[in-house]
Amino acid sequence: MDMKKWKDISDKVNTIVSYAGLVFFVVLIAACVSQVFFRFVLNHSLSWTEELARYAFIWMHLLGTSLLIAGSGHATVTVILDAMSGGLKKAFRLFIELVILVNGMVMTYAGVMLSWLSRANESTALSIPMYLINISVAVGGLLLVFQAAATMILIAGDYQVEEEKPVL
Repeated sequence: MDMKKWKDISDKVNTIVSYAGLVFFVVLIAACVSQVFFRFVLNHSLSWTEELARYAFIWMHLLGTSLLIAGSGHATVTVILDAMSGGLKKAFRLFIELVILVNGMVMTYAGVMLSWLSRANESTALSIPMYLINISVAVGGLLLVFQAAATMILIAGDYQVEEEKPVL
């Protein structure tokens, strides 16, 4: 598969993840605003909004990490990388992506195990199965693995990525 196809697939995945993250963000904001409204305007606190906001935040956060991989948006200290050039710089960038890929594999395994172990538990306020929340770790890990692998392929192929534009 050529470099352009890898970049296109990565961009399509990023678009889907961006929209899913947007949905979780809207749910998070709606839950927080409704809790404030009910508590301070109607003087009746809702018991489930804090839990919903927390779970939406978890999903949004774990989906968003893969977007940062694809856009090189994670916080980095580049003083050493900036001093390198040529093959050494390329090898170092590949090593960084390999570390991210291994981290994603560990997250995927841990997320699957956590989901399996919590399959019989339910959340306190919403009474939803906890594996639906805990599987977010595995999904985030899989997305990290995919984006790190795609980035490694692009780096290895000397694919020049134009300046990243926001997906949404």
